[in-house]
Amino acid sequence: MRPITVTLGPNAAVPVTSQMIRLDEWADAPLGVQVAVTGTVSFTVQHSFDEGPDSLVSPIPLASMFWDTSLLPTTGWVNGTVGASCSIATAPIWMRITLNSGTGSVRMVVSQYNVVEA
Repeated sequence: MRPITVTLGPNAAVPVTSQMIRLDEWADAPLGVQVAVTGTVSFTVQHSFDEGPDSLVSPIPLASMFWDTSLLPTTGWVNGTVGASCSIATAPIWMRITLNSGTGSVRMVVSQYNVVEA
């Protein structure tokens, strides 16, 4: 799978959350995640195992989805201020990033392995 990239800022009205990145729950883990920071910002990366609003079997409204940070390293991913990279051993279904504050921008790249391109 080619990496998926989302960018927030600069000059965004904060806080602002990116579009959700849909991952392939049938593909192999781990995931590679990288956040690049430009300027002065605070960001939070989150994941969810909820099916989400597009599920044909068990849709969950976007506002009711549970977003978590427990798969990420303990520092630098919640209210992070500098760029970081990590791998996640378990692939969630969704990921997103929030620009909490600041005047710069954040770019998150997520790479998942052994995904079949549609």
